[in-house]
Amino acid sequence: MFIKIHKPVTNTLRFKKSIFLIKFKNFFKFFKNSCKNNAGRNNSGVLTLFSKCAKRKKNISITCFMYLSKSLSRLVSVFRNKKKIFSMCRHTTGSLSIMPHIIGVVINQKIFSSVLPKKYWINGLPGNFALLANLNRYDIFSNVYILGFRKIATSAGTFCQVIDFFLDFNLIRVSLPSKKCMFLLGFNFVILGRNSQQQKKFCVVGKAGYNIIDGKKPKVRGVARNPVDHPHGGRTKTNKPEVSIWGWIAKKNK
Repeated sequence: MFIKIHKPVTNTLRFKKSIFLIKFKNFFKFFKNSCKNNAGRNNSGVLTLFSKCAKRKKNISITCFMYLSKSLSRLVSVFRNKKKIFSMCRHTTGSLSIMPHIIGVVINQKIFSSVLPKKYWINGLPGNFALLANLNRYDIFSNVYILGFRKIATSAGTFCQVIDFFLDFNLIRVSLPSKKCMFLLGFNFVILGRNSQQQKKFCVVGKAGYNIIDGKKPKVRGVARNPVDHPHGGRTKTNKPEVSIWGWIAKKNK
């Protein structure tokens, strides 16, 4: 994984920088969940939109994440969905599950989840599930699970760090990716290590159409339109208050 600088063949590729990723294995079909083709919200409340490109008519989303089981699992493959990297694990029971890919996790590595202290762990490698109260000071972790859902440090390359313990109240002071400190309960599960794609912040999108992979459709500003298409159109940049395309006040309380 490294930063790829494109040749300035066209104006859109002049400043573009993207992460070059090797071709990982494709994940199984039963982990795919195709959303509807038209714009709006699907049954799970996720925003979807329709793309005119033939290869991207359906937005694929991942439907299953790794559950916290007591059985030992082993990493079998790494795959890529859109712009994110995930790892697939096979449990001793034969079932499969997926988890966010962590830096330092390799194929055939043993991954486990434990509620015991650190001296009873099989190994202290990244990628394991553990309680926040069982970590040591200055340990690095990511993907904090609060009530069974990933809430904190889920973006590419982010991580948190343990600062101090308050065992009388079962509270742990952690440093967030934004450099702010926060108190978390010791019963929350975390994933050891740092999220992958730490160089994603150096990427430069050459054109707006590249974001269609993430489901982001480009918008045309109202100032750049004609007067018949938008109230702001026709080279009139002094229209106040700012209104929507139907003439409604858009920023009433600002």
